[in-house]
Amino acid sequence: MNIAIIGKFYTEGSGLHIEETLIEMGHKPIRIDPEAKFLQYKFMGFRGRNMAKTFYTQFLGKIPAIRRIKANKIYKVFKSEKIELSIVLHDYFSTEEITEIKKINSSPIVIWFPDAISNFQKSMFFVAGYDHLFFVDKYIVEKLKEEFLLNIHYLPQCSNPNHHKRVNVNEKEKEFYQCEITNAGNLYPSRIALYKHLTNYNFKMWGSKPSYWLNIHEINKIITGHVVFNQEKAKAFSSAKIVLNNLHPAVINGVNKRMFEIPACGGFQITSHRDAINELFEVGKEIITYKNFKDLKMKIDYYLDPKNDEERKKIMEAGYNKVMKEHTYENRLTQLINTVEVN
Repeated sequence: MNIAIIGKFYTEGSGLHIEETLIEMGHKPIRIDPEAKFLQYKFMGFRGRNMAKTFYTQFLGKIPAIRRIKANKIYKVFKSEKIELSIVLHDYFSTEEITEIKKINSSPIVIWFPDAISNFQKSMFFVAGYDHLFFVDKYIVEKLKEEFLLNIHYLPQCSNPNHHKRVNVNEKEKEFYQCEITNAGNLYPSRIALYKHLTNYNFKMWGSKPSYWLNIHEINKIITGHVVFNQEKAKAFSSAKIVLNNLHPAVINGVNKRMFEIPACGGFQITSHRDAINELFEVGKEIITYKNFKDLKMKIDYYLDPKNDEERKKIMEAGYNKVMKEHTYENRLTQLINTVEVN
């Protein structure tokens, strides 16, 4: 099947993982990037690209003439390729643009929205005209289905075993990555609000330094400023005793992709509790969750105790097996394609 992927294709982004998995499944992915090219220039740095992206999305991208230029390039792809399914990875298209695409190509077009409700922004997907809408938070699915009668489905995040996998860590690397607690990604305010209470532990946070306006001196000692992807991320997660995956408060009843990447990389995970986790993992045997700070602190101290190393490793192994069996991109894409074909 020829499947268009409309999204961003940066390192560790879902666009690349989906493209790679579709090839392995025997499909032909057709890459379409809806973002302005200048936003991907590496010389701008992480912070520079973020500022440029904000400027583009808040100002430049709203100018009709500029939006039409980008849309026309996308229409050309649909005219030149025999596309049988399109998977859109964020809220990129307006009603007018989806309508134009369907005039060119009448095959199903779906959105797999990867973010929390706080990132709805303009929420064009409500009226854009997608044939199916997939969301990673059960709360979103339930509310939108009840009130708006949209053709909506729950499709959680997942991992890519080709990149999120156990790797060998030599002694020098172990010394670099080893710590009691770790995580990787962006340091947004809700993470900082929690982490500043955990600086008495040997805590290493991997990723870029926080934004200039987020200079909270209490957490400076845990910030590495070192971005980790793929094998490096696996080394960081597997070298720490605990990977602390605190979910954003706007994730109401869903999970993030980190929840699947951690066990896939051989890490032991403690994460914020959400009821949706009960359908994905067996809590207490494949994953550990916490409900408040007191509960988190108790569980951190318990699993850092050498006496409980065997229990920690057993949970880590069970989590790894569950992810490999049920929570990969192949699992999710098979579900998505079957849902579209059945309907």
